[in-house]
Amino acid sequence: MSGVLFLQGPLGPFFARCARQLSAQGTKTHKINFNGGDRVFGWADEMVDYSGGPAGWPEYLYGYIRRNGIRTVVVYGDCRFYHREARAVCDELGIKFWAFEEGYLRPDFVTMESDGVNAFSPLDWSQRAVKAYRPRGRKSSLHVGPTFWQRAVYASLYYMVTCLTSRHFPSYLHHRPRSCWQEAGCWLRSLYRKGLYKITQRNYTESLVQNHSGEYFLYPLQTADDFQIREHSDFASIEESIQQVMASFTANAQAHELLVIKHHPMDRGFCHYGRLIRKLAHDLKISGRVVYCHDLHLPTLLDHAKGVVTINSTVGISSLLHRVPTVTLGRAMYDMPEMTHQGELDTFWQQPTPVNSALFNAFRTYLYERTQLDGSFYKLMDETVEAAVRRIVIATKVAEASAFESAEERKEDYLAA
Repeated sequence: MSGVLFLQGPLGPFFARCARQLSAQGTKTHKINFNGGDRVFGWADEMVDYSGGPAGWPEYLYGYIRRNGIRTVVVYGDCRFYHREARAVCDELGIKFWAFEEGYLRPDFVTMESDGVNAFSPLDWSQRAVKAYRPRGRKSSLHVGPTFWQRAVYASLYYMVTCLTSRHFPSYLHHRPRSCWQEAGCWLRSLYRKGLYKITQRNYTESLVQNHSGEYFLYPLQTADDFQIREHSDFASIEESIQQVMASFTANAQAHELLVIKHHPMDRGFCHYGRLIRKLAHDLKISGRVVYCHDLHLPTLLDHAKGVVTINSTVGISSLLHRVPTVTLGRAMYDMPEMTHQGELDTFWQQPTPVNSALFNAFRTYLYERTQLDGSFYKLMDETVEAAVRRIVIATKVAEASAFESAEERKEDYLAA
């Protein structure tokens, strides 16, 4: 089978394990590293470092693919600079491009799609396609549980090595706007805040459920660096979205209702919106109606929410699973009539569109069977690796067979002429 090339993967050894299994099955594997962190977690039959500048990357990749007979490129996240350019090169050369991402369904799944994820997904996400889909009867089989500590360890090692080897990759363009030491500091702050909020906010959930069940709207924030915000929404920042949501809530929600703004757990150490939210609440005269919280149990919050506002977070899928009316402010594959609120945000607070349960069940099956692998990038990886490798092998064989047939057809056409 032709070569498979891995670029940047999720933090940890997931891509290395995929490469080892492919290699054991007879597939030549390749890996291009962009920094020392990529190198320490990477593995392949052929592994090289790219130390050139961003401008030279597309030409370098084009040549590498042609020289090494690469038929498949595998990445984690399709919006990083190197991966976005890789997708364009693959399109030009007719190369298979697989993109991994955190699971659309959480927490026991990962996403794997051909040609792109999220709003770049090539799948038909229309209501018509969802209703026409015939389920294969696939059932999920793993319970992964929390992965914070595994992520923290992998991230610490990755950024430490990246820092120590930075002189070998002087032109590396990272997808996050912080230095390695800043990243490390943020993770340490995250650990501190995790313990702090466990103490200071331990009664928040109980208070909301007992005193405001069915009377609050939940706005779960996304990470500040989320490509979902940068590429698939019209917001310039999380701060801008908070301002819009709070202003709309003030003008349109009922006086006894609350707005619960939940910080993203993976952004705990990187940013904090408390000061902004307090100022906006004061200026809008809703100080007693806004709750800013961290690490509260999301399923419980959803069970008692009147509605959920999101930009395009996968929490929106969770809210639909809990049958909570949901409105999206960005571009999301689950934003469709009868499932999410289709009107403006201002109309959502008083007349939120109910969830069509039958349509959502069909959508979730379509989503799961077409895009999700059971498991995690960070622990209990074996089954996930096997499923990912199986998809890569099958797709590559199909592509090779198609290419062979096309070549034979061209040969027959030539002889006939």
